[in-house]
Amino acid sequence: MSVLLVCLSLSMVGCASGEPTAASGVPTVPPQSRGSAGGADDLLVVDCLLPGRVQKLGRRFNYLTARQPVKTTAQDCEIRGGEYTAYDRSNYATALKIWLPQAQEGDKVAQTYVGEINERGVGGQPDYALAATWYRKAAEQGHTRAQINLAHLYETGLGVEKDPVTALRWYRQAAGLSEPIALDPGTLNAPVNTESQVLKQEVARLTRETETLRQELERTRQQLEQAHRELDRRQSEVETERHAVEAARQELEQRRQQAAAAHDNTAIKQLEAQLTQRQTELERHRQEIAQLHQHMAQLEAEAERYRTQLASTSTPQVPLPAPTIELIDPPLVKSRALKVVQMSADRKEARPIIVGRVTAPAGVLAFSVNDREEQLDTNGLFRVPIALRGSSTLVQVVAVDKQGKRGAVEFQYTVDSTLPPVPPPIKWDTNLFGTYHALIIGNQQYLYLPKLETPENDARSIAEVLSRKYGFKTKVLLNAKRYDILQALNELRRELTDKDNLLIYYAGHGQLEKKIGRGYWVPVDGEKDSDANWIQTYVITDILGIMTAKHVLVVADSCYAGALTRSALDQLETGMSDEARRHWLRVMAEKHSRTILASGDLQPVLDSGGGGHSVFAKAFLDVLNTNGDILEGQQLHKEIAARVAYVAAAHSLEQIPQYAPIQYAGHESGDFLFVPSAN
Repeated sequence: MSVLLVCLSLSMVGCASGEPTAASGVPTVPPQSRGSAGGADDLLVVDCLLPGRVQKLGRRFNYLTARQPVKTTAQDCEIRGGEYTAYDRSNYATALKIWLPQAQEGDKVAQTYVGEINERGVGGQPDYALAATWYRKAAEQGHTRAQINLAHLYETGLGVEKDPVTALRWYRQAAGLSEPIALDPGTLNAPVNTESQVLKQEVARLTRETETLRQELERTRQQLEQAHRELDRRQSEVETERHAVEAARQELEQRRQQAAAAHDNTAIKQLEAQLTQRQTELERHRQEIAQLHQHMAQLEAEAERYRTQLASTSTPQVPLPAPTIELIDPPLVKSRALKVVQMSADRKEARPIIVGRVTAPAGVLAFSVNDREEQLDTNGLFRVPIALRGSSTLVQVVAVDKQGKRGAVEFQYTVDSTLPPVPPPIKWDTNLFGTYHALIIGNQQYLYLPKLETPENDARSIAEVLSRKYGFKTKVLLNAKRYDILQALNELRRELTDKDNLLIYYAGHGQLEKKIGRGYWVPVDGEKDSDANWIQTYVITDILGIMTAKHVLVVADSCYAGALTRSALDQLETGMSDEARRHWLRVMAEKHSRTILASGDLQPVLDSGGGGHSVFAKAFLDVLNTNGDILEGQQLHKEIAARVAYVAAAHSLEQIPQYAPIQYAGHESGDFLFVPSAN
């Protein structure tokens, strides 16, 4: 049974001359009726076996090389005379036959594909252990995509023993950074349990184990104290008994002398019997003391074992990211300078309220505003009034997690005062980032499904800010059919190079098949009870996987199955120096990335509520408009998530945008970077 979702997303580019222009001035492309379902199928990605090349050796000898496997579209495979399976493309056994021979010869790309085929499931059943074997072969040859995939298996415990330390090692190697990175417990979509659920279960288990160990340690400590008291008592008794034996021995000697003089042997025998009894009692006490010493040694060893277990249970096995704080109100211009909020003099007596959200994967230990402890709700949201003092008030918001890590935000309220000078922006080599393209799809006027309210307006506004502020070459598709979307993606696949960045934005209906965990985008001619014209998200993933573009970001207000955890993205630490930030951004700019920013998890999302935009699109626009520095995809997600969660909470809904690399699309631990044109 499928669940109908309202969806939005974003992507790529290419502004062709002579195209019709919307009222906003953004070039738009009207929906095309050309292309049958069969024609659209020709644009899907297949595993193609190209014919061998005829090589010439001298003047007399010709020979044919082995056939070469490639991933390309069915149309391109036919043009190049290749062979592919026209039907039953979901049967991974067919793809395995194409890639396995080359993988067995040691080709790292083929080995990675064979690993992915086994992970997806040959014959419908995933073989994670075999996938890990092939990933390891390619990873040891330095193939980044294989390293990411292998790290993911170690992180989730699929096919290998769950080992976060090994997962981190492979993630670091893929990222090419020597600095420590942290595992993030969040995921976009996982076929097993989500990482956040696993983290909660793990925390609950560790809490129970810790409490049990503490109780056992306390019980052992009490037993040890009791044993010490008993030992002291027994040692006192032994000392008393030893003195009594010594006194009896002296008395016996005196009586023996007296009895010898009186020839009274009976008295001597009685005294000897009493002495023997005293000595026996003394020996018994000594044995009891020895047993007490042995029991105390056992208790000491048991207590030490409990202390060791308690220490290992209480200490996190792997690091989690530090807390992050995102301000929703007041909206701050994002730049490297101290953030300033100006207020007019007539509002000087007001107590402004700051609104924001804290994200702390390890759990919040303390949260304060200007050194005063404040409370967070269950979603990490806060509303705190600020008392203004004089013409300028510094506001410090601090969160400390249970690992002892700290996150902080500072800004300044001023009253009709001159803003402090803003330091000059970091100068960047524009060639480092390449060119930016966006394909923006807004589907609103559905033929067979309920019409939506905001996608067309969302698409135009997003295209405008991307073009004006970030220099994107934008292409807008309004009310597009299946062929229109696939054709636009394939045109960009052919045009873009490894110097280009691509953003794909989709706004429209989406579907989710829960039983198989598969998401769909529904074009305007899609029907409710027929998926003939729907676009499976794995089809989009396949197209992204054969693109040469350096960075690709899909922004979708719908479900997008098949994402890795955010651990495959290197974390940018807060408070980083300019030099360290330069280095980090250079590495992120050079590494290929394929990421997804989804407007929510698997629940329906809000189509309106953002003043003519969807809640998600409104937050997306606000962040892009107020940003004044290079903005990485992770930070974009954090700021959007805070705004969307706050608005959704007002509607008694839980909508939390998700961000993660796209699995099987060629992600290599980079991140998408938004670079304002001024930079």
